[in-house]
Amino acid sequence: MPGYTQTADGRMDTAAGRAGAEEDAQLVAHGADVEGMRMAIRVACHGITWGRDLMQTVKDLQTLGFRGFEAFAFVVDDYGFERLSEFKDLLAQHNLQLVALYGGGAMHDPALHEELVARNVRLARFLAANSANRLVLGPGRRRPNGSTRDDLLNQVHCMNEIGRRTLEYGVQACVHPHVNTAIQTIDEIDFVMDRVDPRYVAMAADTAHLRKGNPTVPTAEVDMFRKYASRIKYVHLKDWDPSLPPEAIGEGGTAVIRDFVELGLGVVNLKGAIDALRDASYDGWLTIELDYTRRTPFESVRMSRDYLIQKLELSL
Repeated sequence: MPGYTQTADGRMDTAAGRAGAEEDAQLVAHGADVEGMRMAIRVACHGITWGRDLMQTVKDLQTLGFRGFEAFAFVVDDYGFERLSEFKDLLAQHNLQLVALYGGGAMHDPALHEELVARNVRLARFLAANSANRLVLGPGRRRPNGSTRDDLLNQVHCMNEIGRRTLEYGVQACVHPHVNTAIQTIDEIDFVMDRVDPRYVAMAADTAHLRKGNPTVPTAEVDMFRKYASRIKYVHLKDWDPSLPPEAIGEGGTAVIRDFVELGLGVVNLKGAIDALRDASYDGWLTIELDYTRRTPFESVRMSRDYLIQKLELSL
């Protein structure tokens, strides 16, 4: 691998390979739209708060002034390539663009690797057909006693192959450390990020999952944003209130977690995370995400939007 060496324990030595020019060359070589992948900070919203009601999602997001949104992979299952034009027309009618899809899966299970690579490549094809270039890789369900070394190495292998294949469509794969999954703690994150090939796998950093997933490290979200700022290519913005019941519905990276709250109502240091990105000249999407609302999806997202504009000094 030109510009990269691998240590005896499988870690990637990337010092020479992180230069911007070389990164651009790698992306161009794989057909990526580099100009489209390098942009000023923009804010999108995840459709998770509305569940599977895509029609209401796009209607509300247009009313709230968003231009970009992320969706779960169900939109590919529902629309597929046969109804691609219908999906694109729906977004165009609401002045929205797809910016990312949430994929991944139980990548720690080697028996599923072939299936998961194929599924995530299909998601990348759908993204490319919609001029989008970010694929979020959510890990699978966490073992009761945490991830083993083999679990982590299996994920590295699977993600590298997914990322290599998705980059052929100009889509950057981004691993998403997530509570209750096989990549949650700082040690697990460091282990994986030391070993994935940075040409193929970046990070989708989530403010609340980093904080909640490392409860003994109250600065975890800012620490991780600063440490991996150059490798963060996509971001989920959410807040966490540890006083709420930590119940979750579902499994692994697609679970709905009910103690996540609207921006500004929890303990996450959102400003510190954003400052870390600004200091690193981050250029990409920040996506508001809220698993569960005690209000309405519209009201919750409006609250987060207003906090983001008024307190974090960002704009849509």
